Amino acid sequence: MDAKTMFILFFIVPVILGVVITLTGVVFLIIDARRRKEAGIVETQGWETTGGKIVASNLEKDEVQKEDAGGVHIDFSYEPVVEYVYTIGEKEYRSSKIFPGEHIYFSEKIAREILDVYSLNKYMPVSYNPNNPDDSSLESRPEGTNYIYIMGLVFTSFGVLACCFATFMTFIAIGKY
Repeated sequence: MDAKTMFILFFIVPVILGVVITLTGVVFLIIDARRRKEAGIVETQGWETTGGKIVASNLEKDEVQKEDAGGVHIDFSYEPVVEYVYTIGEKEYRSSKIFPGEHIYFSEKIAREILDVYSLNKYMPVSYNPNNPDDSSLESRPEGTNYIYIMGLVFTSFGVLACCFATFMTFIAIGKY
């Protein structure tokens, strides 16, 4: 095998593959960043906790019409809605926020799993903002974005390692190491 063929096989092809894998990871990280931004940034560390009771729970289904190269199609997203009451001092409050920030939409399976945790008449801890007790949530952070973030990190890391390994192997194969 001549040097040009070895260079292409041991360097160009693996580097292109590594770059594609890295870019895929970057896309996952961008998707995760957008989802986190849409969920809103809410600082709940200074919030206090009180007891609450679940008084209603249901699953809301939203249709989103999307158009792409394949035509127009409808996607569905689901939001678990859990209504609860909690008391601070002598005043009773009512809320339906599971996660802090803006509403988050999920797949039907994940939304149903969330609803299973918050069953009717169940007593749960409620976190609330002591400066604005109307602002509350059952969870301290938005849910559902970690798997995309982890996939992004894995793909990005693997792609960078593939590029580095290809460069190292090229030096060994060509005999310039």
